[in-house]
Amino acid sequence: MPSALASSRAPAYLALVCTTALWGSNGVVSRALMNTVPPLVMASARWAVVFVVLLPLVWPERRAILRSLARDWKLLLALSLLGSAPQSALVYTGLSASTAIHLGLLNSTIPVLIILISWGWYARRPRRLEATGLAISLAGVLLILAHGELRALLHLQFNSGDLLMLGAMVIWAIYTLRLKDRPQSLSLLAFVFALSLIGELLTLPFAALQWAQAGGVHLGARELLGVLYVGAVATLVSSVLFSYGVERVGAVRGGILIHLMPVFSSVFAALFIGEQLFPYHAAGFVLVAGGAILGCLRPEPVISSQPSTKI
Repeated sequence: MPSALASSRAPAYLALVCTTALWGSNGVVSRALMNTVPPLVMASARWAVVFVVLLPLVWPERRAILRSLARDWKLLLALSLLGSAPQSALVYTGLSASTAIHLGLLNSTIPVLIILISWGWYARRPRRLEATGLAISLAGVLLILAHGELRALLHLQFNSGDLLMLGAMVIWAIYTLRLKDRPQSLSLLAFVFALSLIGELLTLPFAALQWAQAGGVHLGARELLGVLYVGAVATLVSSVLFSYGVERVGAVRGGILIHLMPVFSSVFAALFIGEQLFPYHAAGFVLVAGGAILGCLRPEPVISSQPSTKI
């Protein structure tokens, strides 16, 4: 039975690892685009791509989506605020006044936030392996962010942009915990489509205002391809994979794997924008991966939330 259960969870863990890889690439691409694209415009464009790509794919489910929007609108509105365009807008606004290093550091707080909120909200005490794995993984993240000199973390200074991004991390942690409540009448694609629709309606007016204040934004081939990638791949594909994984292994273990994101960010930055990899990257990767694996051992006896069979 344990081996069969572990086998059934393997695709979920693979989906979550792929999610963190896509998020890592998203950080590199988005940071490059923000030199020319304002943050709210970037967030709106990102989720507009998700909406457009999904529209023909979920068209056969249009009646189910409309019924869910009418019946579950409060839940879908809450999840849209927590996990779609408004949350992205908060991240990008903070990032425009901060640095990618700080974003990576703050992203590493998500697993801790998930465990703390789960403990306080659902009275779910972290298991020993989860807490140990989380600590080891966090040490690896800090090693990478500090470039091998942990004392350097003492000299990091935070500003208003960092506080906005920290708020976005808290919001994402709550979204991760609430994913188990998503309407099971919708497939994952239809669910993400509903979030993109609501999130876009909430964000678009503010993005349009920022566009006008900036005197328009020139979108060349580089910017268009970047937005298309961020929306269609780094957002849409990762949202589906993340929802799939969290439903099957739970929010805590799904959150622990988020620690892999700074590892992928470092690798992608080296490959695509010429940053160098150093021995501390390898040491940090070993700690991050080892801690994540340790924290995911001995899973709970049942897959959480009885996930929908719809994909």
